[in-house]
Amino acid sequence: LLPAGWEANKEVYTLRYKSTDDAQELLLKAIMVEDSMILNVMDRSSQKVADVTLAVADYINPEHLDDFHKVYKNTEELRTRITSGIIAPLGAPAGKARKEPEFKEDMHWDENPLRVPPRQPMGTRAPSRPSPLSPFAVGGEDLDPFG
Repeated sequence: LLPAGWEANKEVYTLRYKSTDDAQELLLKAIMVEDSMILNVMDRSSQKVADVTLAVADYINPEHLDDFHKVYKNTEELRTRITSGIIAPLGAPAGKARKEPEFKEDMHWDENPLRVPPRQPMGTRAPSRPSPLSPFAVGGEDLDPFG
């Protein structure tokens, strides 16, 4: 059931879905933009976000807004769009944890064996690379007038 006042704002609808075991919580925002609806979903535990944009007229029959069983059209296409745009990008449920690639913090940018070094024209100096461990190195190349 929808909570009281869910349709108070006609431009943005916000709903929260919780699994029955409270292991997963999704935040859904449906944003109306002209004749389209943007569905934006965030998994609150993993902070993953997925969205899909739907043309309302493609899936809603305006003559049957009072009958739930007749209001939707092209339901298989709608299901496919939601599955590919929202469910698949959010990943497997918590029970099927996917192994994420590990990032080695002590590996420097030039130690990656798969990285191809940038080509430099003859007679130019290679750009200086700031230490990845220094948080103040960001934007340092902008300060070098000869860089």
